[in-house]
Order: sequence, then structure tokens, then C-alpha cells
Amino acid sequence: MLGDISKNEVELLNVYALLGPTGQKDLKDYIRYLLTKQYRKDVMTAVFNNKLIQNLLHSLLHIIEKDDFDIYQAKKRILQIKELYYGVFEKVHLRYAELIEDLDSNEIVREFGRISFENLNMAFDSNDRGKIQFEIINFYQEYMRLSKKKDARQIVAV
Repeated sequence: MLGDISKNEVELLNVYALLGPTGQKDLKDYIRYLLTKQYRKDVMTAVFNNKLIQNLLHSLLHIIEKDDFDIYQAKKRILQIKELYYGVFEKVHLRYAELIEDLDSNEIVREFGRISFENLNMAFDSNDRGKIQFEIINFYQEYMRLSKKKDARQIVAV
């Protein structure tokens, strides 16, 4: 373990040791603030720039193009998307929850998922193809809108 500590980490430890109790508390609070800010950005990027979720959504749109689409197939695809959505969210959340006490989950991601999947479930329960199409298209549009938000954008090097 000792061989794994970098020069920057040693410098941070030395500076931390020089600080008084108030300074140490302030530094911990600031680090928590930075980690929370980074968490929000990472969870937005992980969920809303997930290529697999985007591909599943595109294939779902193709499934519901026709008026007589297979409801079972569309529901199965939504369940795949839901599982992946929450799996990606949980993976990022757990990584940061280990480091930050009382980490609040990202409201936008959690609430968007909860409300959207509830609406989709109600639409599927109704067996109304028009309502199902509407909810799927609405989910897709909102998902894409959130993927373009500042915190969710992913910078790609060329």
C-alpha cells in the first residue's frame, strides 16, 4: 500500500496534518461538496449517455411504429431498459455512497425513472396501443432531452 501512494497524495496528507481541527473539517466539507458535484455529473452521464440504453430505445421505437405492434415484445423491451437504467444508476451511486456519508441520490435521474416507468406500466396495464405508443415516445423524448443537459453531456476527444 505504501508504494502506491503518489507524491500528490503525500502532499495532501502533509497539508491536512498542518491544518487545525476547523481547517480539517472545512477541507472534509469541501471534498464532500466536490465529490457530490462529481457524483451528479457522473450519474447523469452514465445513465443518459449509455449507448446500450439508447440502442434499446431506438429498437423500441421501431417495434411500436406499426399500429398493430406486439405489446408483449414492447413490454419486454421496456423491462430491459428499466433494468439497465437502474443498474447503471445503482453502480454509480454505490461507488460514491462508499465515500460520501448520507449521499442523496440524484433527484433528476431517480424521479425521471420512477415517474416514466410508472406511466409506462399503467399504459401496458391498460393494453391500449395508442396510450403505450404515446408513453414510449414521451419517455424517449424526455430521455433524449435529459441526455443533452449540461451535466449529462459527454465530451469525446477527436
